[in-house]
Amino acid sequence: MDEEQFKKWLTAGSIAKRALEEGAKTIRPGVKVLDVCEKVESIIIELGGKPAFPCNLSINSEAAHYSPKIGDDKVIPEGAIVKLDVGAQVDGYLSDTAVTVVLDDKYAKLAEASREALEVAIKTVRPGVSISDVGRAIERVIKSYGYRPIRNLGGHMLRRYELHAGVFVPNVGERVPGRFARDQVFAIEPFSTDGLGEVVEGKEVTIYSLRNPSVKGLTEEEKKVLEAVKSRFTTLPFSERWLKDLAPPDELRRVLASLTRKGALRDYPILMEVKGGTVSQFEHTIVVVDGGVVITTGDVVVK
Repeated sequence: MDEEQFKKWLTAGSIAKRALEEGAKTIRPGVKVLDVCEKVESIIIELGGKPAFPCNLSINSEAAHYSPKIGDDKVIPEGAIVKLDVGAQVDGYLSDTAVTVVLDDKYAKLAEASREALEVAIKTVRPGVSISDVGRAIERVIKSYGYRPIRNLGGHMLRRYELHAGVFVPNVGERVPGRFARDQVFAIEPFSTDGLGEVVEGKEVTIYSLRNPSVKGLTEEEKKVLEAVKSRFTTLPFSERWLKDLAPPDELRRVLASLTRKGALRDYPILMEVKGGTVSQFEHTIVVVDGGVVITTGDVVVK
């Protein structure tokens, strides 16, 4: 990649890092999930970026994809373990980062398992290393704490305007094709649980993205919403909150559900630990460079 591209990856990472840090400070019992996420998203915009996806704030057995809806009154409960997952984009160059905030000391070890697994995974990455090696490193660390990695969640490659760009980085030591190469960008995100180590889709959907902009047979309402999605978010995930100027909440949800059924949109149900286990997560975005990586969402140094 050229110097300008690299700078944009770094800028997107720096913005997400700042937003994540400030958002994490607001996580405490009784605070509305909506307030945390809107603060995070506003910080990203104030710093000159745009959200790469809706702020996720997933609690206890929710592993990922809980983002507040319009008027959401859900609050953070006492004694929770909270995952805050944040991304920024600058001209389509993306970042993706997450932290676990523990509101009861009994979850401290679970959170530390994911945090250390992320650290070890990042130290493993360099050009030529097998992607499977990172999964093995993550699994080894998490199991050393007495927990299980979530086998059907993992990291992913990023490309410009592509949050999940086709290459999966497992959190377990399974055989997967591919090796890391110079100039590739990845989000590495270990998930630990005291449950079974697997997630399933819940019934609730709070995040969508564009799937097929050329679907036929749409109503005028559906065309209006789909045009707004294309112009505002291109292929990146979005929240109904970001379309609330188009229609009242119930009507907007009806249209989004219809567009999903017709194949114009993709939905992202909330992901739940299959046995109700609690879940922790840490995540950084990295650029692979000669000899190691640059962590765009951390203190930017070559590791």
